[in-house]
Amino acid sequence: MQFFACTAATQLMDGYALLPLQDGFSLRIDALEPWCLRVSLLPPEQLLIDRSWMIAPQGDTPPQGRARLGRDGFSCPPLAVNGDTITAGDLRISVQSAPLALTFQVRDGDIHDGDQWRTVLSDRPTGAYAMARAGRQSRHYQQRTRATRHYGLGDKTGPLDRSGRRFRCLQLDALGYDAERSDPLYKHAPFLIADEPEGDAVGLLYDTLGEITFDVGAEHSNYHPHYRYVEAEERGLVYYVLAGPRIRDVVERLYALTGRPYFPPRWSMGFAFTTMHHADDPQAQRVIEDFARRCRADDIPISAVHSGSGYTLGEDGKRYVFTWNERSFPDRAALFAALREMGFHTAANVKPSLLTTHPLYEEAAAAGRFVMRENGAPAVEPFWGGLGSSLDFTNLETVRWWQEQATAQVLEAGFNTIWNDNNEAEIADEDAWLNGFGTPMPALSLRPLQALLMTRASVEATRAHAPDQRYYSITRAGPIGIQRYAETWTGDNRTSWHTLKWNLRNGLSMSLSGMPLIGHDVGGFDGPKPGPELLVRWAQMMALHPRCVMNAWKPFPGGGANLPWMHPEVTDLVREALRLRYRFLPLLYNLVRHAHLAGTPVIAPLFYHFDDPLCHADADAFMLGPDVLVAPAVAPGAEAVTLYLPEAEDGWCDFATGAWYAGGQVATLPAPLERLPVLVRAGAILPLATAWPTHSPHDAEQIECTLFAGPNFQRGQMRFFWDDGISEQGPAVEVTVTAIRAGDEIMLKMDAQGDTEALPDLTVRVIRPV
Repeated sequence: MQFFACTAATQLMDGYALLPLQDGFSLRIDALEPWCLRVSLLPPEQLLIDRSWMIAPQGDTPPQGRARLGRDGFSCPPLAVNGDTITAGDLRISVQSAPLALTFQVRDGDIHDGDQWRTVLSDRPTGAYAMARAGRQSRHYQQRTRATRHYGLGDKTGPLDRSGRRFRCLQLDALGYDAERSDPLYKHAPFLIADEPEGDAVGLLYDTLGEITFDVGAEHSNYHPHYRYVEAEERGLVYYVLAGPRIRDVVERLYALTGRPYFPPRWSMGFAFTTMHHADDPQAQRVIEDFARRCRADDIPISAVHSGSGYTLGEDGKRYVFTWNERSFPDRAALFAALREMGFHTAANVKPSLLTTHPLYEEAAAAGRFVMRENGAPAVEPFWGGLGSSLDFTNLETVRWWQEQATAQVLEAGFNTIWNDNNEAEIADEDAWLNGFGTPMPALSLRPLQALLMTRASVEATRAHAPDQRYYSITRAGPIGIQRYAETWTGDNRTSWHTLKWNLRNGLSMSLSGMPLIGHDVGGFDGPKPGPELLVRWAQMMALHPRCVMNAWKPFPGGGANLPWMHPEVTDLVREALRLRYRFLPLLYNLVRHAHLAGTPVIAPLFYHFDDPLCHADADAFMLGPDVLVAPAVAPGAEAVTLYLPEAEDGWCDFATGAWYAGGQVATLPAPLERLPVLVRAGAILPLATAWPTHSPHDAEQIECTLFAGPNFQRGQMRFFWDDGISEQGPAVEVTVTAIRAGDEIMLKMDAQGDTEALPDLTVRVIRPV
C-alpha cells in the first residue's frame, strides 16, 4: 500500500486548488458552497467513472448523470491559497505535505473578529490517502477520538452510533436479515456523520457507486492515533465535506447536495397491504377482491393494495415481468373496477431481470437490452427462479422498451403505479459491462445505478400516463439520490421482537442518510407468523412512520399472509393503531411536504431536534417532526416504557391520557397493549383528523387544530397545507393557526391563504394541564 505525499507546492487553478502527488496522481480541492468542500484523489489517467448520479445541487441530474467534478449548480465561493493553507470564506484547509493529510477548520466567530478557527475534521497525520491492491483500490484514513459518535450509512443494522464496527456498501437481496448484525443490506448510502460531543458534527459523502467499506474504529494500530477509514473499489476517490455545526445542519445540507425527496399523493401515506400469497393464489383475482371487501366491511382503514409479482406467474411457476397470468386473473378489468369502486389505489410489483426462459428473453438479447459481456453475449447471473439477465438502464433503447412495457402491461392494465423490486443488481461477473449511454462502463462499478435508473424510468412512465397527478413510486434498492423519485423500506425483514426493536434504528439511520420516506413490513416478511401481541406492537410502531405497509411471505405449513384480522382477539387493537395513523395523517402529510421543500426527515432520532447530550443514548423512541415523541413498546409483555424526555419548556403531554411530564428527566409511560405511547411537546399545535370517509380515509373530512398548552404558554403558531391530495396543480390552501394567551384565556385565530374550498371542516381544541 502506497501513501501519498505532495511533490510540489499547492497550485491555484481555475477555481480550485491542486496538490501534485507522486506517480502523476493529484489531489483537487473545490469550494462549492460556504458549507461544502469537495476533495478528489485523481489518477493520472483521470477517473474511469467520470459522472455522478448522487450529486444533484439543482434538484436532479440528467439520466446520463452530471460531470463528477462539475461545478454547475453550486455558488462556488472564491478560494485562496497561501502556502500550505487553502481558504474559502469560513472554511479553511491546512495541508500536511508528507505524508499528505488535510485538516479542516471553520471560522470561529465573526470574520471581523480576526483569524479564529476551530478544527472540525482531521485526516490521519501518519498517512491518510493511499492506493492498494496494485492501484485498484483507494483508501482514506481520518483521525477520530474515543468519544467521536458516527451516524449514517443508510439501512445498516445495529445501534445508530456506528462506532467500533465495519460496514460494506454493497446492495444485496438480504432476505430474512438480522436487523442487529447483518451487513450489507439493500441500499447504497456512503455517507457518514462524525459528531464530536464537545465540537461540531461534519458530514462525509463519498461519491462512488462502486463497492465501498467503512471501518468506523473497528481497526486499531499501535503505530497510529485512533482512526477510521474508507476503502473504495476504485482507482481514485471523490468525497464531499459538509460542515455543521449541528447534526440537523449536516442532514439538511445532504439533501441540498443530493436532491430533496419527491412529494407523493396523499393516498400513498395511508395504510397499504400486500402479500405474495394473494397474488400467487390460483384464484388470485377473487382472493384480492375478497380481501378488499372484508377490509371495508370490517372497518379496517386502508388506502391501497399492492400486488406481488404473482400476476406474472407463467405456466412453469416462474415470474415473467410484463406478462399476465390469465388463469389467476381472468378479468383484470373487472378487478380494477371493483377496487376503484371501493376506493383502493394499486401498485404492481416489477423486476428488472428476465429469466432465460422468459418469452421475451431472446428478443431482448438480440436488441442488446441486457448488461453484456465483452464478447457481446448477455451477462447471465442467478436471479429469483433461475438464471437470468439484468436489463441495462444505461441503454436508452432498454429504457424505451421498459417504459413501453410498463405502460401497456401495468398502467394501462389498471394499476396506479409501479413497485420496483428485486433491483439490487447482484452482478458478480467482472466481465460485465453497461452501455453507459454510449460510453461502456464496468457494471460492478455502478450496481446501485441500475436501481436508480430503473426507478426513474418507471416514474417517467407513470407521469406520462397520468400527467396531471402527483406520482407515487416505490423501490427496494438504490443509492442516495433515490429519494428524488421514490419511497423505500427495509426490505424482507424477519418476524421477531428482535427485528421490531432494531428495524426502528435501521429506519432512523436511513432518515439521517438522505432517505426520509421509509418504513418496515408490518408483522415481518420472512420467518414465523407474528403472535397477537407482536402484530399489535408492529402496527402501532408503523402507524406513525412515513410508510405503513403490511407484507409477508411465509410459505410453510400453517404459514400464509399477515392479515389485520389474523388474530381475532386483537383485531380491534390493530384497527385502532391504523385509525391512529389516519388521525395523524394531516400532520404526516405536512411533514412529507416539508421534507420535499426543505430537506428534513419525517421521523428522526431525538438528538436531531434536541441539543441535549442525553438524547444521544440508545432509545426505543423517535420524533415525528419536531413536536411529537413516539416511544413504541418493542418487548413482549410490556406494560410501560421508560425513556429520557428531552428538555422542553413546559414539558410534554401524553396524547392518550392528557397527563403532563417534565422534560430533562427519565420517565415511565403507561404502555398497555392497546396504547402506543405518544407525547406532544408543550406549545405545539397539531392538525389532526377527526373524521374521514370509509372509501378514502386519507382524505380527512374534519381536521382539529389541537393546541397542547403548558402552564406557562404565551404564544404558538402552526401552518399546514391541504389540497385534493393528488393533483400537480389542483386547488390548495395554507392555513396559519395562531394561539395567544390573554390572562386565563387562550385566543385562537385562523388565516387561510389560497383556495379555501380545498379545506375540510376545521375545528379547534385546547389541551391544558388539569
